[in-house]
Amino acid sequence: VLVYVGAVMVLFLFGVMLTRAKLGADGDLDNGGFRIGIPVALLMLGVMAYVLIGGFEDTRLPQGGGQVRVQTVSDNIFGPYLLPFWALSFVLLAAVIGAIVLARKD
Repeated sequence: VLVYVGAVMVLFLFGVMLTRAKLGADGDLDNGGFRIGIPVALLMLGVMAYVLIGGFEDTRLPQGGGQVRVQTVSDNIFGPYLLPFWALSFVLLAAVIGAIVLARKD
């Protein structure tokens, strides 16, 4: 999952870098949405911090935990997690197509 997140972030950064946005202060580019965006961003940051801190409460590994086999991972990916796997695949496909569209020369 971290590999997918990293790939999407790299594609997003390429998209930002390849856009030909105007530099400097321009009144037409100002948007009043930052008044809503800042509290929403802080709320999301708080939720992510809560989830990350809560995820590491039990730092001990369970006793008798066996090794994970490739078949177990594939059964989980193509079993109960098939739809999220497909959704993530389509998100990555959209990111790749977006990067290609942004990178092409007009």
